[in-house]
This record gives sequence, C-alpha cells and structure tokens, in this order.
Amino acid sequence: MEYRVNVYEIARDAKPEVKPTPAGELTVRADTIEEARRAALERLAADGRAVRSLSFTTDGAMAAVVMPLAKPVLPPRAARRSKGGR
Repeated sequence: MEYRVNVYEIARDAKPEVKPTPAGELTVRADTIEEARRAALERLAADGRAVRSLSFTTDGAMAAVVMPLAKPVLPPRAARRSKGGR
C-alpha cells in the first residue's frame, strides 16, 4: 500500500507560536502502518532531514515536521590543515 507523507519545515529555534511551512510531499510503500512510519523516517533521514515529529492524519496520510538541512560547520582558519610547504 502507498502512504502519502506531507512534509512541513520549521526552524530549529522556532518559537512555539510559529507554524511549520509546507516543504513538499513524498510517498512510501509499506504493508503495515508501522512499516510505513519506519519507511517515512528512513526516507527523510536519507534526505538529510531531522524529524521533529511524525503523525498520521485522519485521511490515512502522514504529516512530518522536519528541521532545515544543517549547514556544514567549517573549523576556524587556524585549526585548518595547511596545504602549503611549511
């Protein structure tokens, strides 16, 4: 069976009154509701998303609230390895 997952995004430091914004939709295939839940979590993790919550809606779909993709943090310049000849 196919399950639709509506994805919403919210900032990591969002205040409680801020509502998530729609960020797309995906579909997962599974035989049971529990397998569908696991498949949705795995798919979102593979896309680099941190899932804040995942719930089922009354129409049988799922709603996932995710946080934005984390940007890689570069080390300070002094700590970076030199490519020069010294």
